[in-house]
Amino acid sequence: MQTAASWADCARSVESSGGVWSYVKPGTWPSCKLYENPESQAALIAFVKRNASRCGGFASSVQCRHKSYHFVDLSLPHTTYDPKLPGAGPTDLVHAINASLIVLEGGKSPAPFDLRGQREALRLLTHYLGDLHQPLHVGSIYLDGAGHALDPATEQEAHDHSNAGGNSIMVGTAKLHGLWDDVSDKLLKQMVSGPGLAEARAVPPAKGAMAQWAADWAGESVVQAGKAFKGLKIGAKQAGAMGAAWPATATDPNYRQTREALQHEQLVKAGARLAQMLTTLWP
Repeated sequence: MQTAASWADCARSVESSGGVWSYVKPGTWPSCKLYENPESQAALIAFVKRNASRCGGFASSVQCRHKSYHFVDLSLPHTTYDPKLPGAGPTDLVHAINASLIVLEGGKSPAPFDLRGQREALRLLTHYLGDLHQPLHVGSIYLDGAGHALDPATEQEAHDHSNAGGNSIMVGTAKLHGLWDDVSDKLLKQMVSGPGLAEARAVPPAKGAMAQWAADWAGESVVQAGKAFKGLKIGAKQAGAMGAAWPATATDPNYRQTREALQHEQLVKAGARLAQMLTTLWP
């Protein structure tokens, strides 16, 4: 499961140029090494081609559609998922999880998704459920040029004030999103052989139809995303070598410890909930 979970991210290395699709920059991501062989790369390319018209330089999220499967950018004041809200949409993370479940239940991949076979769907579900519990993959703080938070009323307003889930908020030289993506070896060991297993067994099981679970958990993750921005002071947008971004400084001296504690909590939930989905699919 741990190696399968990286497959969806490895697909980000598939690009097109002049109508030719290829897996670019092998060796960049250690977690993708397992898939850097002709057969596996062909499977990654096939998945991306079915779910995108163009990827690579100057490709939008509409063209390189599979990349949008990894996130929802709900504004922090909204703690209930609604596909009509700015930052959500028909190819967002919640829809991607449900499309994967449909295929795993033996159904046909719903448009606009084009998922083929249970192996592919299971790899995607394993990754996407992890993304759903990474707070900055779901909740977003929208900012004006001065660094003040706002709640966009329209998709255009969300686009104009987006920081790509914290990717354009810099804490020193690090992207805020990257800090929350990074899972330390210590945290991983806690999940596998430490207290994580016992804590996972204590997570209350989801109730109701499985098709509703991802939406419910997305709302919960927005609440958690709000905690990610507490203890941060965000400044005015500035031009930089990596493009325009908002600088942020931690005003809470324990911000790192708070982040790691929340990461631990979310990893426990993600593991328990993946287990519930799998045992529901295959009792």
